[in-house]
Amino acid sequence: MEHVPRTQNEKLDVKITTCYMCACRCGICVHLRDGEVRYIDGNPEHPLNQGVICTKGASGIMKQYSPARLTQPLMRKPNPLRGEAQFEPVSWDIALDTLEQRLKHLRATDPKKFALFTGRNQMQALTGLFAKNFGTPNYVAHGSFCSTNMAAGMIYTMGGSFWEFSGPDLDRSKLFIMIDTAEDHHSNPLKIAISKFKRAGAASSRSIRCARAMPPADEWVPVRPGTDGALFMALIHELIARDAFDHEFVARYTNAGELVDMNEASARFGLFIEDKRAEAVNALFPQNHLWWDTAMNRAVGITRPMRNPRSTAAIRSKTARRSHLRSPCCASR
Repeated sequence: MEHVPRTQNEKLDVKITTCYMCACRCGICVHLRDGEVRYIDGNPEHPLNQGVICTKGASGIMKQYSPARLTQPLMRKPNPLRGEAQFEPVSWDIALDTLEQRLKHLRATDPKKFALFTGRNQMQALTGLFAKNFGTPNYVAHGSFCSTNMAAGMIYTMGGSFWEFSGPDLDRSKLFIMIDTAEDHHSNPLKIAISKFKRAGAASSRSIRCARAMPPADEWVPVRPGTDGALFMALIHELIARDAFDHEFVARYTNAGELVDMNEASARFGLFIEDKRAEAVNALFPQNHLWWDTAMNRAVGITRPMRNPRSTAAIRSKTARRSHLRSPCCASR
């Protein structure tokens, strides 16, 4: 960006758009002067962030003007040691020719040797399609080790990922347990929601694991790294033991009614009991599992609507295999 003396004939403009510095997608106003981005602030009319903007969003201007921004391909210098970061700029023709030669060789020999990784962008559907048609299963995107697990958790519990259906329903909650919150995921709207949550007189909010999430929380629970799952399994155990969970919700929206083989001598111990007469059809949503219909007092296929599904009690299947039903933490349907 060139810095020139300001004049009275400057063309000032404001573009309304969405921030792309994280997965939150806050509404922003981008202020331009003579076509160049000068600064960024929050859009007060956007329903997600309501004008709030974080420092990361405000620094989005550096995506356009950072001196460290790559403007041409870089290729590793000949014979350097790995990790020395010895690169040199090359033309687009050289870069594309090199890629073409390498990809052509892999496609002709063993496409599975090609691994494709993409960063955070909106082109993952197309890059995934490219990898599939190239012939490699070794495709991974940014979300695979970042936001996908969070989205899956919300889909299983609330029916949708945060970027599709907003966040947790704090308006109807009395206790909010926050398992850390990354500063680049749902940052602004979550802070707004927690502030409203606490002003409404909610019981408390608890932060798990990360000290940076403590300021808006009433209590910090510093569990050991890697034990988050153990903590929540313990909470789930208490909910079941005290019969304090929503039976109707569990029966209607989860797979808690599906039978699990609990015979320790069985080769399928701990796995779902399958109806040998039915086909799985879909490995991600098997159609050959069984659940217990309390009205008929017998196991039936999951494709058969249940009148009164059983969600917690121990039972015995017709094959005399001891089994019980999965806990309410199972994946929703």
